[in-house]
Amino acid sequence: MDAALTRRIASGCRAVGATVVFCESLAAAPNIAPGGALQQFPIDSGQQGIRPPSVIYTPDRQGAVLFREGGYAAVAGSTRFMANAVGEGVDAARVRFERYARALSSRYPTLMTVARAYPPRHTAWSLHDDAAPDSETARQLALLNEFVNGTRSSSDFAHDWWDARRISQANGERLKAPLSDLFDRVFMILEDYTSDPDLREAGDLPDGELHAAIRELWDMFRGSTAD
Repeated sequence: MDAALTRRIASGCRAVGATVVFCESLAAAPNIAPGGALQQFPIDSGQQGIRPPSVIYTPDRQGAVLFREGGYAAVAGSTRFMANAVGEGVDAARVRFERYARALSSRYPTLMTVARAYPPRHTAWSLHDDAAPDSETARQLALLNEFVNGTRSSSDFAHDWWDARRISQANGERLKAPLSDLFDRVFMILEDYTSDPDLREAGDLPDGELHAAIRELWDMFRGSTAD
């Protein structure tokens, strides 16, 4: 495993409370029952001796990494594991993998077959009405509308926005301008907000300024995308 994959696995493992991973060879071997060649490693050990076909998984099976053949690894797991192991989101990772597969197709001919088998699940949404109604992106838009209209408190808005953002990324939802610009600016504003007044520091936004800043962004977005 290279350093980047090791960091991904370790991040996903920490999110689900795993401190070690099991590695099992999937190669047929005489006189060895399934699981008989099981090894255990610390999550950040970055073992170089792992060879395909093999699989790495957390003790509770919340996360797994399959090494079917050289050139790539397939990652799967619970929502929490995936949100941390694949922080950019599943679809963004799949788009990047397709570019990687094209670049190395002469060295690893099967990469494009794998890329075609796992295409992005979502198109990139740019406008309010593009987002699927049951998506976390649609939930974030509804949160913005409720907060601006005064039906959701600042603390509830901030908490629910971060939750929806995390799940959206884990689900692989992708955005492009102008919707991505709106969400990026909301992200930056919420970075300066702390919901607990007792924990606020100098420079943190109070509730009123948060509301005014979000309202301005929301009004600008709606005005720029109006028919």
